[in-house]
Amino acid sequence: MCTNLTLPPYEVVRNPLPDGTSDYGCRADDQTGLDSGGRYSYVVGRESQRQEIERVPGVTFLPLSAARPAATHRIILRNMVVDGGFAEAVHNVPQDGDPASAAAVMGDHYPVAKICSLAALSARGPADC
Repeated sequence: MCTNLTLPPYEVVRNPLPDGTSDYGCRADDQTGLDSGGRYSYVVGRESQRQEIERVPGVTFLPLSAARPAATHRIILRNMVVDGGFAEAVHNVPQDGDPASAAAVMGDHYPVAKICSLAALSARGPADC
């Protein structure tokens, strides 16, 4: 999963960290936390919210741009490997523009986006957002 800016050059978010390294706004499978049911939740926020978000069990923080936090961002679920035997794969979704068609093909793998306050997330976790 990646956060990108939507203005040219459409770059992946890259934020400087206090230790001199950079946080690129992508998280690979092995960087993604899972809840007790094996589900993942990404939470997009500002760097100032990182610690509170990272304390929530089963979530993975994705940063907004520190330099341009009010800019429009795209959240991209990258599909890097295709397995022909995986019936729920995004490449099997009809190109009809209907979210219901995508949900029908992808089943439990269909991504769901929710918006909630950081207070609600911290108090009740991502399932209650």
